[in-house]
Amino acid sequence: MRNIMSSINWDVVKPSLWSAAGGMFVGALALSQVFGFISPSTAEKLAAQRSNEAVVAALAPGCAADFRALPDVKERMATLVANKGSYQARDAFPSELVTIPGHSYIDYDLVRACSSLLMKPQTT
Repeated sequence: MRNIMSSINWDVVKPSLWSAAGGMFVGALALSQVFGFISPSTAEKLAAQRSNEAVVAALAPGCAADFRALPDVKERMATLVANKGSYQARDAFPSELVTIPGHSYIDYDLVRACSSLLMKPQTT
C-alpha cells in the first residue's frame, strides 16, 4: 500500500480533488436552489407545518362558535380583549376548546386563530 501512495503524482491529483469538491458543492447548491430539491426531513417538517395550519383553520370557526355559546362569554371576552396578542389570551378559553383532538396540550396557533375570529366585528 505504501508503494502505491508513493507512486502517485500529487501535483496532478490535488487539483482534480479540489475540482471534484467544488463541483459537488455547486451541484448541491444547484439541486436546492435551481431545481427545488429539499431533503426528506425538511419536506416532512414543511408537511407537518402545513397540516397543522389546515387543522387550525378547520377548527377555529367551531372554537369561536362554541366560545360564543358559553354562559360566561362576557367575562371571558373581557379577558380575551385585555390579553389580546398575549400568550395569556389562552386564559379566556376553556382548555377543551383550544386543544386539538388527539393532543393533550393547548395549541397556541388555535388560540390565535380563534381569538382573531372572535375579535372581528360580526356581520349579520
